[in-house]
Amino acid sequence: MQASELKDSVGTLSSSSAEGRLLATDAAADRTKTTFVRAHARDLSDTVEHEAEKLADAQAENASVGARKGEAVRLAAQIGASLGQLQSPPSDEATASRVAKDLGDLNSRAQRLEDSL
Repeated sequence: MQASELKDSVGTLSSSSAEGRLLATDAAADRTKTTFVRAHARDLSDTVEHEAEKLADAQAENASVGARKGEAVRLAAQIGASLGQLQSPPSDEATASRVAKDLGDLNSRAQRLEDSL
């Protein structure tokens, strides 16, 4: 895996966490349907899981990329776990609010990682 490929994967993680944050914010404010939250969180989680699998299977071209790849894998796991919390029970506004904050923080980390590549 080259740095440019890793950057693309981290970009997917960043956009998924940003979209998840918006979804969680709407769920916390009771501005969206429970079924939509559950289904969309599952779709985002699937995307993140796919990126994590790609990252885990890839061989880094050098030690620097390898270290950042490891960070991206850990970030993907955390984003996936946060998105999973939206899937059940998505009508819990307190949980959705916490998840929105967590995904915002994870998105910031993903953006910093992406910018470093």
